[in-house]
Amino acid sequence: MLSVVLLADADVSARQAVTPQSGAEGILGVPEVLPGTALPPPEAPPDILWTVPIAAAPVTSPIMAGEHVLISHLPGVIAAHRVSSGERIWQKGLVPDQRLVADATMLFVASGEAIHALRLTDGAVAWRAPAGTLTAPLLVQGGWVIAATATRLMALRAADGTAVWTIDVPTQRQGAAISGEMLFVPSDDGYIRARDLKSGNAIWQHRLGGQPGEPLVVGESLVVSGTDKALYKLSAATGEENWRYRVGASIRGPAASDGERVFVTALDNMIRALDLGNGSLKWQIGLPFRPLTGPVVAGGTVFITSPGTDIKMLRTLNGTQAGTVAFPAKLAITPGMQASEYGVAIVAITGGLEESWHLLITRPVRALPATAPPPKK
Repeated sequence: MLSVVLLADADVSARQAVTPQSGAEGILGVPEVLPGTALPPPEAPPDILWTVPIAAAPVTSPIMAGEHVLISHLPGVIAAHRVSSGERIWQKGLVPDQRLVADATMLFVASGEAIHALRLTDGAVAWRAPAGTLTAPLLVQGGWVIAATATRLMALRAADGTAVWTIDVPTQRQGAAISGEMLFVPSDDGYIRARDLKSGNAIWQHRLGGQPGEPLVVGESLVVSGTDKALYKLSAATGEENWRYRVGASIRGPAASDGERVFVTALDNMIRALDLGNGSLKWQIGLPFRPLTGPVVAGGTVFITSPGTDIKMLRTLNGTQAGTVAFPAKLAITPGMQASEYGVAIVAITGGLEESWHLLITRPVRALPATAPPPKK
């Protein structure tokens, strides 16, 4: 079974402190029980909205988009399930080369040297565009699709796949980021570059001490890690380096931020919180596992995924324990998380040891408010 244990004030029981909304209401903002929703059996763990078997091992992490949970699994299947019930809506024969990405109406899949845009409602192909073999995850935001091959960077319209611009660039292997009319691209040559989103023209470039990872935009700043085991904060407008913090271990996944602090996990089994303004260390906590990916922040809580059965929850303010999400079996791949005003909904695929896999989604796990007082001793 899945259990969610959170630490709360002494005068409030842990269970009362995290009583979730229904999965449908928390994620979609609709009534607690939808007409026709398949309810879990009485013996089902209360924190799982539903769980369904899947036929084979996952290829990419599951994601949520509107009323859909989207997965890919062997031997080359893309499938959509209903958020409310787990019912499979459609499936398509495609082998993704990069992680799945979706907007409000379409799922975008890099497969077979092309970008395939599938309608969320029925999986039908809305458009398909030749792209070559992509070396980095697709970026879909604000009506744009950004794709990178070993030598080219291209921008397409998300609505119909029309190519807007294509330029020659160094190889990109990590995800890019968009803020306003600027595109931030990490490259294997050690530079992170800002480009005009509408034209692809270069605005600035900044060389790190190693190859840059996937950047995080926080207000007017850019936070990016390097393979030199350091974290950097740059000005998004000019690329000027504001600070550099030496972590000393390989950084795991992109950083996260609550607007005041920056959180980063590393392969020394530590999570660190740095002051966003000056890069000073606010706190660091040892983890009982090697983080599977970078942290996720919601409200006053930071979530760190283990390679086993747990997601650890810490207070963003000081790193004290905020709870644990424990899954009924080992995670087969990095789960997907979606934060909302109701909490964090988690979609996960478990299994593998017995050649048995299950897709499940939790009800929103309530995160501590950003201004919540520390638990009473």
